[in-house]
This record gives sequence, structure tokens and C-alpha cells, in this order.
Amino acid sequence: MLIDWFTVVAQIVNFLVLVLLMKHFLWKRLVAAIDKREQRVAGQLTEAEAKHQEAERQMDQVRALREEFDKNSAAMLVQAKLEAEQQRHELIQQAREEAQSMEAKWHQDLKRGQAAFLDEVRRRAATEMLVVIRRALADLACADVQNCAVQVFLEKFGSLDVAALRDFASKELTLLTSAELPEESRRQVRAKLEERLGPGLQLKFERAPAMAWGIELRGNGRRIGWNSDTYIEALEENLKEALEHRAEVLVG
Repeated sequence: MLIDWFTVVAQIVNFLVLVLLMKHFLWKRLVAAIDKREQRVAGQLTEAEAKHQEAERQMDQVRALREEFDKNSAAMLVQAKLEAEQQRHELIQQAREEAQSMEAKWHQDLKRGQAAFLDEVRRRAATEMLVVIRRALADLACADVQNCAVQVFLEKFGSLDVAALRDFASKELTLLTSAELPEESRRQVRAKLEERLGPGLQLKFERAPAMAWGIELRGNGRRIGWNSDTYIEALEENLKEALEHRAEVLVG
């Protein structure tokens, strides 16, 4: 087979011309496009790396915040438990103190109630006793008892000082007795009064049935006497003071 060297050379020349044309018109653009793409890819890689680093940094921050939160949460939980336990102890102590206070108040109220009840019982008993004493004295009142009352009156009136006698510096006097005085007793009384107050007295004798027994002299707006009511009133006052003192002791 014969080779047409002219054709071969022509094709080679055409190829070289084509290469030169492509290099002149296409290669620079292609290289520029490739460089531009490489730069864009490199920029994207750099940006991606930066974003990755930023993401890592943010992850580290989130991780640190989470660790701090967990640490604070644990501390807060421990603190909350301690505060809750302390509050529980305080509430228990407060409830115990309130219960003790209520119990003490209940005992005190009970004690006062008992004292008031016993005081009322004693008062009623004392009142009934005084009523019985008055009735007994009224039932026992007789001439002998009345005569004894007159003798006591004469003795005590005879021992009065001058200042006490001035209260009866009146010519009109009244002598009250629970029963009618016999003439002898009237004479003795008049004699004692004139002895201490002077003669010329206008002495009037009257009965006072309200007195169980005794005698009372009235004059010039004053009165003096000794009778069952005097002793009973003294006894009643002593009983009252004793009951009040006992009630104070029980309550205190």
C-alpha cells in the first residue's frame, strides 16, 4: 500500500492549525473557567470549613452551657431539698409548739373551769350554810339567849371610849331587839346608857323580828349593836375571802 505523504502532511498541518486555533480561542477560556471553578470550590470549602468550625464552637458552647446547667441544676436540686427539709422541720416544730400551746391552754381552761365550778359549789354551800345558821339561830332564840345578848351589849357598850360615845349624843335613842325585853333587862340597859351618856334619855324599845337574836342601839343617825347577823356577816366575809384566795391559787 502506497502512503500519500502529501495528504499526511496536510492533515498534520491541519491538526496543528486546529490546535493553535483551539489554544488561541478556547484554551485560555477553558483554563480560566477551570481556575474560576477551582477558586469557587476552594471558597466553598473554606466557607464550609468556617461553618464547620463555627458549628463546632457553638456545639462546644452548647455543651458547656449544658454542663453548667446540669451542674447548677444539681446544686439547685440539692439546695431545694435542703430548703424543703428545713421547711419541713420548721413546720413540724411549729405544729408541735402550737399543739403544746393548745394543750397547755386546754389544761389551763380546764383548770379554770374546775376552779370556777368548785368556787361556785363552795359559794352555794357557804350560802346554804349561812341560811341554815340563821334559821337555827331563829329557832333557838329564847329568853336566855336574848338575855345573854343584853349582857354582851352592856359589857361592850360600857367599854366604849369617849369618841365613840359622842356619836350617840342624842336624847332620843331606840333599842332594837329580836324579842320583847323583860322589865329587868330594860332597867339594866337604861341604867348603863344613862351612866355613859348622862341622865334624861328618851329611850324607846322596839322589836326587830328580822334579827334571829341580838340587840342594836340607834340614835343621831348612828347605830351600834351585837346580833347574830353581825357574826354571820363576818363569817360570810371570811368565807368569801377564803374562796377568792383559793380560786386565785387554783387558777395561778
